[in-house]
Amino acid sequence: MYSDSDDSGFAQGSDAVLFGASRLGTKDHWDSVYTREIVNYEESGDIGDIWYGEETAEKLVNWVSNNIDDTNARILDVGCGNGHLLVKLAAEGYTNLTGTDYSLQAVELAQSIAKGSSFSDRITVLEQNFLDPADVARVAGHEKFDVVLDKGAYDAISLMLKDDEDANTCLEVDRAAIDIYPNSVVASLKDAGILLLTSCNWTEDELISRFKEHLEFAGRIKHQSFRFGGVVGQTVVTVAFKKRK
Repeated sequence: MYSDSDDSGFAQGSDAVLFGASRLGTKDHWDSVYTREIVNYEESGDIGDIWYGEETAEKLVNWVSNNIDDTNARILDVGCGNGHLLVKLAAEGYTNLTGTDYSLQAVELAQSIAKGSSFSDRITVLEQNFLDPADVARVAGHEKFDVVLDKGAYDAISLMLKDDEDANTCLEVDRAAIDIYPNSVVASLKDAGILLLTSCNWTEDELISRFKEHLEFAGRIKHQSFRFGGVVGQTVVTVAFKKRK
């Protein structure tokens, strides 16, 4: 699916030990990005970058529309960034939308964009550390969510720097964070709830293997494919999982 490495710091392989940490996994990076995008939005109305592009966002919204009939279903967008996906879902008639991000600047931008749309009453945006069980429980509440969407959050978590003062290991990823994430998803979802996860760092098989303890494969979204060395792959994968009862 990938070459040996790419500029995100990801080294191809089936084991997370082969990942390399990257600035894309740091909160400081995203705080800086969204600080700039707040200024751009205030000056020009530009909402900023759309992770994986508009076509991918459209496919995610179409998948939700085709598979989630209840427009009042509780839907959580983890690592929502500018909240673009939430606004698109609201435009499709979904009324109970929550976005979270660990960057306060992203939250502020998403809140502003939601308020600037005609769907602000359908969207709530909150600051959340998705790797903190108490914070996960706070946002999920007693009802929990019918759907959790992730368009890039797990990728960023997979590139987080391990908290280690040894300079020889300073580029090692935080594998504990990678392992905590599935537990946070499970704690956020109702029984039989859906996770729809989009990634450019993990293959479909790797994601299925990583989540199989608590989540079962429920479908996929097809993205543009390519052929390299006789192998067909995709630069982006989207996998749907259902929480086991």
